[in-house]
Amino acid sequence: MSFSFVTAFLLFATYVVIDMLYAYYVLCVGRKKSIAAANCSAIIYSLLAYGVTSYSQNILYLVPLAAGAWTGTFLTVKFEYILK
Repeated sequence: MSFSFVTAFLLFATYVVIDMLYAYYVLCVGRKKSIAAANCSAIIYSLLAYGVTSYSQNILYLVPLAAGAWTGTFLTVKFEYILK
């Protein structure tokens, strides 16, 4: 089981984006913006596939994945006005 810091960083960055998109998705659903919500959903699931294949090879990748998810949600909620 090898661990790559490049892969760890990419997972962190990917999950920051995923969680930002997920928060935006929830906002779009609440605002009944169906096309924007559907687009977000498609992108989210495409990016999730990268994460699943990475941590299924090495469980240590769950650490940067969780940190990226936390960061993405925090930034989106903190700076929601950016996404309007």
